[in-house]
Amino acid sequence: LTHATTTKDASKRVALILGRMTFEDVIKFDEKYRSRWHFIVITKQSPEIFYNTYKEYDRNHIDVVNSFDQAAQQAKLLLDTPSAMIESVFVFGGAVPYEQALESKLVQRVYLTRIFAEVPGCDTRVSNFDLSNFRRIKRASDEILAELDDKKIEEKGLQYQFQVYERNDL
Repeated sequence: LTHATTTKDASKRVALILGRMTFEDVIKFDEKYRSRWHFIVITKQSPEIFYNTYKEYDRNHIDVVNSFDQAAQQAKLLLDTPSAMIESVFVFGGAVPYEQALESKLVQRVYLTRIFAEVPGCDTRVSNFDLSNFRRIKRASDEILAELDDKKIEEKGLQYQFQVYERNDL
């Protein structure tokens, strides 16, 4: 994931759309993700409760929103504002943001890691994972991780594969 969310232009950043639980599980424990712009989709608490809980984070780089659509609209504004220095936007996780992203017409590409095993402790599934509006592609050779597309990789006894899909109407 670090490689996939790295910018081509070192002066720019990536914006991440993610759910509150993904933020709590991953982002707050890993310093390398703090330089990203975060759109945190929450549905069960007010933004002020979130901001009060995470006072140590720069509120100028975290927007708490109520839906993927709201996060996507705000991310688009950042992409269109050169001074924001945002190169791209990724949906980072949480089943709800993933599902809402796939239902929207805004997602251009899906970067999928297909895991060929049942993984203990992974209890969240995307219930409506429909790629019928997407076609499988190979990344251009100069893109990060392009050489690994569609190759089965084994690490610590776990097999997985990177796949990239692009929206059919692009």
